[in-house]
Amino acid sequence: MPLILKHKKSGITDHELVQRCINNDAIAQKMLFEQYAPVLLGVCFRYAKNESDANEILQLGFVKIFNSLSKFRFESSLLTWITRIIINVSLNFLKANEKVKWESDIETIYENKDFSVEQMHQIDLKILMECIQKLPAGYRIVINMYAIEGYSHKEIAEVMNINESTSRSQFSRAKVLLEKRLLTLGFDVKKYAER
Repeated sequence: MPLILKHKKSGITDHELVQRCINNDAIAQKMLFEQYAPVLLGVCFRYAKNESDANEILQLGFVKIFNSLSKFRFESSLLTWITRIIINVSLNFLKANEKVKWESDIETIYENKDFSVEQMHQIDLKILMECIQKLPAGYRIVINMYAIEGYSHKEIAEVMNINESTSRSQFSRAKVLLEKRLLTLGFDVKKYAER
């Protein structure tokens, strides 16, 4: 059973909040939005290429969240469930609005020993997110899903309707490009590898 959280300002639980939102309680809907929008906007920024797209994804995501709340079964935390919705909305937005280039040249796949997923988490978050936002859409999708959201390459392949090897290739290329961008900003990736 998931942890029952009480909201800071109101003292109501997620369960009560969801029930009130389902009953079209505008105050509860505003409370849900204000509680979770800042965190979810961060998720949107990781997938979007700019602030305008991130805000549009967030708005589309909340429409989907409010329309789907009656399906929430409390088998996970509310935040986990709505984050999954935001990720799916982000992916659908990218498919519809950006040309996603899926490169699957097997010869380019290699492990970059200098820069791992763990080391990405040690770099200043704002700088890392800015660099990720500048990646091509396919790279951005895979690096977010694999390195940040924790999807496997098999799961990414299924969600994005690509081959698993394509997901691996996109991730390898994204890491190389991300490392180059970080180096141009003065981050010595090898220094992070030594930690």
